Amino acid sequence: MVSGLIVTTLLVGCSSRGSNADSNYSDKVSNESSPTSTELTKEDVTIKFSWWGADNRHEAMKEVVRLYQESNPNVTVEIEYGAWDGWQTKVLTQLSGKTEPDVMQVNYNWLFSYGRGKNVFYNLDEVKDFINLSNWDENYLNAMQVDGEQTAVPHGMTGRVNLMNEKLFSENSLELPVTYDELIEAGKVISKDNTATGAENKYAFTNMGEVSKDLFIAQMLFNKTGKVMQTDGTVNYTVEEAGAMPTFAQDPSIENESNPEWVNVRTGGIYEWANSLGKWVGSYQSGQSSEDLVVGGYFQESADVKPNVYVKPNFGYAVSRNSKNPEVAADFINFMFTNEEAVKAAGDTLGVSSNTVTYEFQDKNDLIEGSVKQGYEVLDQYEQTVIDPYFEDENVRNERYTAIEAFRSGKSTAAEAAKQYVEKQQSALDKYYKE
Repeated sequence: MVSGLIVTTLLVGCSSRGSNADSNYSDKVSNESSPTSTELTKEDVTIKFSWWGADNRHEAMKEVVRLYQESNPNVTVEIEYGAWDGWQTKVLTQLSGKTEPDVMQVNYNWLFSYGRGKNVFYNLDEVKDFINLSNWDENYLNAMQVDGEQTAVPHGMTGRVNLMNEKLFSENSLELPVTYDELIEAGKVISKDNTATGAENKYAFTNMGEVSKDLFIAQMLFNKTGKVMQTDGTVNYTVEEAGAMPTFAQDPSIENESNPEWVNVRTGGIYEWANSLGKWVGSYQSGQSSEDLVVGGYFQESADVKPNVYVKPNFGYAVSRNSKNPEVAADFINFMFTNEEAVKAAGDTLGVSSNTVTYEFQDKNDLIEGSVKQGYEVLDQYEQTVIDPYFEDENVRNERYTAIEAFRSGKSTAAEAAKQYVEKQQSALDKYYKE
């Protein structure tokens, strides 16, 4: 079991599909699918669209682009896509050189960390004739406003959930664990025959990659203390509250859905974004044994106290400040959310949307099914807190990774690593994001 330490967030109660006061989307869907006050250009134009994701998202977005070009034959949409690893660095390099695409899938934290709280993207309020902003709840639009400008529009809310392999637990005569202590005890049973080489080792739970580990640690400490890690550029935990870095097993050699421990039924669970569960179900036993898997509840400090869980906008769409065709770019974003065929083409690759028109189409066409639907149903059972945008910034997160790695490699003690985890994170916030 890979376990860990802390998290950072902004305390805002919400639902993964809307605010607490706005849970019934079907009653509030806008009848207007697109703005009509200004006509889109009929001249031949080219825009570029970029996104990250897995193969299923790539194929879906290609079809969305094809549909838009079919509806707008004067517009050519060039595409650029790839995996998440390294994508933030790629986009930052493009922005620095003013070579970024017209339309970009953007991560939540980019809106705030790029420019230290100043908007570096196009203000979508200036093209609201081409993108119907009224189709989003105001709270979700506010979450993506920077310096008073509408920097991007959100697709939806998401959180990490536990995708559990019931088969491995049942083979060991175990129920799915509810508490952290039960998870540790299950690990002792499942891992009883593990060897030093790790070739066929089995685990009760595996955090695939640094991000998973970081967020799992964060949720653990939130559960234990009831305090968020970071608000307004300040780490809220003292070194004493952080305590000591927990021990964890070796990192998996492959940190994605191709990991053999996952594919070959050698781990009992993973911690993954709700909107990304489809790819993990698809890779498990080559997609032939999905009945083994279930989205479990969040691990708890005690069996009778449900935790408050972290969520965030899963991503948004922004327009380049340097775009020569911002109206067309905005229209393309609007099309993705309000054209039923485009929503059907996207399927469940983007998760549940907070755009009311999109959500109506998703519900009408049964597009959110299986593990993704289960994931959002589990999220909706818990009180939620929105992650502070600077938590995911690479400059800040990398300092936490450094502390974890120093402990893992034996360069620091558990207490020293916990101290570094708090202090280095605060130093990064002070260095990069305070005037």
